[in-house]
Amino acid sequence: MPTFAIYTSGCRLNQADTALLADALQTRGYKPLSWGNVADLLIVNSCAVTGVASRKNRQAVHAARRLAPDAFIVLMGCDAVAETSSWAENPDVDLVISNPKPDSFPDLLPSPLQRNSSPKLVRTTPLPESFTISGTGLYPERTRANLKIQEGCDFYCSYCIVPYTRGPARSRQLNDILREAEILLERGHLELVLSGVNIATYQNSSCDLPALIERLLCLGDHFRIRLGSTEPGLCLDRLVDIMAAYPKRICRFLHLPVQYGEDSILRRMKRHYDCRTYEQAVLHAHKRIPGLCLGSDIIVGFPGETEENFQTCRAFVERIPFGLLHVFPYSPRPGTPAASMTGRPSSADTRRRAADLRDLAAQKYAAFADSQLGQTLPVLLETSSPSPQGWSDNYLKVRISSKLPLQANTIVFPTITACKANRIVHGRI
Repeated sequence: MPTFAIYTSGCRLNQADTALLADALQTRGYKPLSWGNVADLLIVNSCAVTGVASRKNRQAVHAARRLAPDAFIVLMGCDAVAETSSWAENPDVDLVISNPKPDSFPDLLPSPLQRNSSPKLVRTTPLPESFTISGTGLYPERTRANLKIQEGCDFYCSYCIVPYTRGPARSRQLNDILREAEILLERGHLELVLSGVNIATYQNSSCDLPALIERLLCLGDHFRIRLGSTEPGLCLDRLVDIMAAYPKRICRFLHLPVQYGEDSILRRMKRHYDCRTYEQAVLHAHKRIPGLCLGSDIIVGFPGETEENFQTCRAFVERIPFGLLHVFPYSPRPGTPAASMTGRPSSADTRRRAADLRDLAAQKYAAFADSQLGQTLPVLLETSSPSPQGWSDNYLKVRISSKLPLQANTIVFPTITACKANRIVHGRI
């Protein structure tokens, strides 16, 4: 039986694509191995959101070739589009597959698996506006499953390569989403994470994202839904309404990337909102959904950023009730408009500003965790006794003390008793 292993970098959408690939290969008789083992087939499902991500892809491929000189190595994903010419000359790779990832991936592999003298390039067919996916994501070691509902983006933010590597926004057919969801639930997953590049643009069969959620909730009352990254605006008000209406079924977590907290930089980034609009929306969500964890991303060091811009941004971050904040120094992505913009701050200023915001982010996380002391939270366990732990619906990692044995992949209700570092809290049953 041939073996395979997959290295996945980047977003939840890539994780969903990897799970679908694993399912297709296992259906064809391949045996899955964890990455780091010698396998007959090694796949790198790549990210290209930054230059650093592309470098890590090359490192992963090179390490795989050193580990398994005779393996058949496939490079796929966003970097296969962003860096096609580079991968076409990479001697460690046998097959390069562009986005979108093909349903018929096993059909592209030689039988038996034999190395090519040079990389073979495969360009897949663009997705239709309404698409389907064969198979069901394979998540053998996970309590939750990513459910892909959408692909691509039409926003073309000036720093982002994704619209170029994944194409325009497309939505998966409603009935096909429901089909995969039913199978995932039959397999025992208790949390479905709706995934895509921009899930807020979902539109199919007269259903937008809130309507899709309502259809998924009709599949049973024993599971919960978590939203992947959701863009501000669009259907956000209705999304908040439905989250407020089903607090026990929809996880109280919203990841709304703001990217910066000052309007002139947002305009240079070509974001589609201003700070006031964003602030009003998130404060409304925070008021409507008690215990909501609000997550976001901030980029510092963007071309044109001044100290005055940064201080305005910092003040904005300070007054917004973020519970989880990722801070990134700007990394130029060749092929995007921002890569040719002038006026980037010095590396020293960028590092200082990133460190400052990360300290603030840690303080805001601690404040959010403290706000949950004494609360009883639904926690989906990832590990069993004697060291049970899992994630609350509002995205706290909870370590649990209990006199009774607890099993992974069950939802329990501990009372939060203490807050620790590194986004960990303690609970007791």
